[in-house]
Amino acid sequence: MEPALIPPKDTTELETAYTFADNILNFDATHPRNLQFYKNVYAKNPEYVLVFKPAGILEGVIFSSDQDTETLLIGELAVSETARGKGIGSKLLLAMEEVARKHGKKEVLLGALGDAENFYIRHGYLPKLFVQVKGNDRLEEIAALSSALVMWKSTGDGYSKVVFDTGKIDKELQNKFEEKLGAHTQFLFSKKIDYPQSNNASSSSVSW
Repeated sequence: MEPALIPPKDTTELETAYTFADNILNFDATHPRNLQFYKNVYAKNPEYVLVFKPAGILEGVIFSSDQDTETLLIGELAVSETARGKGIGSKLLLAMEEVARKHGKKEVLLGALGDAENFYIRHGYLPKLFVQVKGNDRLEEIAALSSALVMWKSTGDGYSKVVFDTGKIDKELQNKFEEKLGAHTQFLFSKKIDYPQSNNASSSSVSW
């Protein structure tokens, strides 16, 4: 990890990083991963938050948390407008993948909108369509609109939710769910974490 790309040195710098991201991404007031959420994350795993500060100037941040024991969830990635086009977003993403590898994760997961979708595709992330509609027990109604593989589904608390393995960013399918069911939709992106085999492991697999 290059010297300019490090965890915040303390909670004050963490607060600055969060405000930086908020100013760029315009968090909703009900944003679930708020500052207190990331203070708790930072207290346990400081490197789950990384800042890019060449010459001491904050130009980019990335925040993550544990989705579960095997998956790291990237919540927010933000780069200042004046610093875009320099590969900073890629540096932040690759650095966080290395953090995931260090913590023994098998996968990185995130959600993205608009232009960011193609950014993650270019970095080897695979798209999956998340669909949520109001009302319990509407899973069959959701599944009937697509032949894509259902990877996950859940119903309860007034909502029915399904994740489809679309294999691509299918805007036509996304619009169909929104128009016909009034669904909330978002493409999720996942990437498996590779672990290079050790020399010992490689040697032991060879028969002489």
